[in-house]
Amino acid sequence: MPMQHSIHTVICGIFNQETIINHLNQVSIDRPGGGILYAAAGHSLFNKNIGLVAKTNPMFIEKFDKELEKLGIDRKGITTTTRPINDVRFYRILGGDRWETTNLKRHFYEVGCVIPKSLLGIENQMNTSSFKQTEDISLTSSDFPAEYSGARSILLTPQSFQAHFSCIPFLRTMGAQKIFMRSSPSYMVPGKLINIPKLLNGIDFFFTTEQEIRTLFKARLDRYQTMLEILRTYGATYIFIKAKENGFLLMNAEDQQICQIPDYPVFTVDPIGEYDCFCGAFTACLLTENRSLEDCAANASAVASICREGSGVAHILKTYPAIYRLRAELIAHDITHSTISSISD
Repeated sequence: MPMQHSIHTVICGIFNQETIINHLNQVSIDRPGGGILYAAAGHSLFNKNIGLVAKTNPMFIEKFDKELEKLGIDRKGITTTTRPINDVRFYRILGGDRWETTNLKRHFYEVGCVIPKSLLGIENQMNTSSFKQTEDISLTSSDFPAEYSGARSILLTPQSFQAHFSCIPFLRTMGAQKIFMRSSPSYMVPGKLINIPKLLNGIDFFFTTEQEIRTLFKARLDRYQTMLEILRTYGATYIFIKAKENGFLLMNAEDQQICQIPDYPVFTVDPIGEYDCFCGAFTACLLTENRSLEDCAANASAVASICREGSGVAHILKTYPAIYRLRAELIAHDITHSTISSISD
């Protein structure tokens, strides 16, 4: 396990075992994934002083130890649990941000492949109460190594509401300058609306999506503008929103201004992990002094485009710096500023 002189960012989240049929009908079977790894990959392109905190089953560590080692980052915060965990995921990419997670037999038949053993019975297992979704596994103070105290940033990748909410009080005692949180669709729902302000209180950067915002408020509001105006008051200093059509919005809680960061146009082969990769890259860039939020966002958007062009964490890590630097320059040139009132419903 590589030793770091200091941990700049602690990334918390979950691991998944992913099997993906991408948009080119290429099949990746049983590869390591999950929001924590995509975020770590995006972050490591700029800064490898990362510590990972997650719980997983012993078989995951045994199977993917070499792949995790290739990240070159600290793994003391990865612990195992004997609780049965359902961490197997399947995606058939249909294009853009569209994919299916069911009808496995049909999808593998269409590409002329046999269903891998790891996916046999997955649809039944997903509905078995004895298996706990990895998103629901909460972290406690004992899961954070003492060496991670004083990290400059904490990045929470998607987990359940309880998992995020329960660890925030402890995280504030670790001395981190900034806390970043990526939302999960599991709690961006009408029934959780009353609890979201409690979750976001004091969060520095909150990353969510237009679809999740519309789902959260759909029982009470019709206008997207109004949704944004209300979300702006919920306690996070800055809010990033992945737009349905193109790019990202950066909203400041203190005013009505919105910064619009475009996507870099590429053919989307596999969008899984794209936004987590964006979050990791943005967090890393913000550690660098004298970088504006717009510059950090442009670099994050560039890295997200690289994630979309291929499949898996390994694809991201192979990227030449000159590629995302050039893309970031082009994206930065097209960044625009407007107000919430200019956003269409």
